[in-house]
Amino acid sequence: MSALLENKIWKVQLPQDKQYVIEMEFRDAVWRSAFLQGGKRKETFYSYSLCGDTIKVFESGKNYIVQELTDSTLVFQYLPDTLTIGVGPVRCVTDNSPQGQRKNENRLDSIWRAEISWNLGVLDMSGKPIKDLSAIEPPRWAKWDYDLEKYFTSQMVYPEELLERNQAGYSTVMFSIDTLGLPRGINILISIHKEFDKEVIRLTKELPHCLPCRDKDGKRMECRYTVYVPFLPQHYRDRVKADSIAEEDLKHCFVEWEAVSSFQDGKPWSAQNYITQHLKYDPALLGDKQQMRGIYTVRIDSYGEVYEAKVLRSCGIQDWDNQVLEIIRKMPRWMPTINYYGKGAYRESTWTLPIFFKKGELIQ
Repeated sequence: MSALLENKIWKVQLPQDKQYVIEMEFRDAVWRSAFLQGGKRKETFYSYSLCGDTIKVFESGKNYIVQELTDSTLVFQYLPDTLTIGVGPVRCVTDNSPQGQRKNENRLDSIWRAEISWNLGVLDMSGKPIKDLSAIEPPRWAKWDYDLEKYFTSQMVYPEELLERNQAGYSTVMFSIDTLGLPRGINILISIHKEFDKEVIRLTKELPHCLPCRDKDGKRMECRYTVYVPFLPQHYRDRVKADSIAEEDLKHCFVEWEAVSSFQDGKPWSAQNYITQHLKYDPALLGDKQQMRGIYTVRIDSYGEVYEAKVLRSCGIQDWDNQVLEIIRKMPRWMPTINYYGKGAYRESTWTLPIFFKKGELIQ
C-alpha cells in the first residue's frame, strides 16, 4: 500500500503472515477486497495527518498510535477493521525520490482539480460563467493567450520554508478585469496556506495588461476571471532547473523577442489591401501621370487600436490624402506588437504604409 502523510509518500509494509480483509458496502451490492501479505496485492492510497503522537486517517476516521517517527521511517499500531485477521505494527518508509514526488504531486493535483467547485476562466461580473463564449472575445494575454494558469506556474517564487518542507497545496483566485485589461478586486476563494495566497496575490497584481474582454459588438466590457494555481515542490524545482538551462543557452544564441503587429490575416500587404479596397477616387485627376504615391504613418496602441494617422508624404491631392487618413482611423483592430521576454507584454507600434493611385485601378 502507499500512504500520503505530511505531503510525503510512504511505502507501507504490512506485518508478516497476516491477512487483511476490508469490506465496503455500496447500496444493494457488496464489494470485498483482500490485501494478502505475500499474495495478490492491490495498491491503494490513503491520506493521513500527523497530530502529536497519533495519526488521523481521513477515510476511516480512526486514530493510529505512533510508535516511531523519523524523517524516513514511520511505525504505527495497526487497528483492525471488521473481518481482519491479525494485528501488528505497520512500518512505512518514505519514497521521496524526484520521480516519486512528481507522481505524488500529479495525483494530488488531479484530486484538487476535481474538488474545485468554482468555475474557472472568464465569468460575467456576477461571477457566473458566460454561457456562450463565441458571443464574446475572452481576455487574452500576450504570452499565455487564454491560459493564465501558465503565467502563475512559470513566474511564481515558491515560499522558501514551504519548499524545504515539501509542502504542496494550491490557491484559487478570482479577480476583475477592467476595460483596460488590468486586474483589480483580488479575492482568494480557497486558502490552503497563507504563504501560497500571498504569492498568488503578488503575481495577480503584477499581471501585464491583457486585451480586455469585448462583447459581440466589439465594445470593451468588464469581466471576472478565476484561476486555479497549483503549488507543487518538485514541479517547481524542475521548472527552476529548466529555466536556468534555458537562460544559459540564450547567452550563446540570438533570440528575437518581439512579434510585430499585424492586420487581419497577418500578411505583409494586408493593411494596404484594406485601404485600397475602400478608396474611391476619380483616376482622371491624375492627368497625364500614370500613378501617384502617398506615404502615411499609422500608430497602433498596445490594445491594437489605431490612435493616430498622419501624411508622411502627400500623393499630391489633398482630398485623396484625407480619404486615406479617414479609412485608417476607422480600421478594425490590429494584433498589437507582442514582447515575449519575461512576463510578456503588448507594445505600441508604428507602421509606414505606401498607397498608390493609378489610372484605371489601384495598385500597391
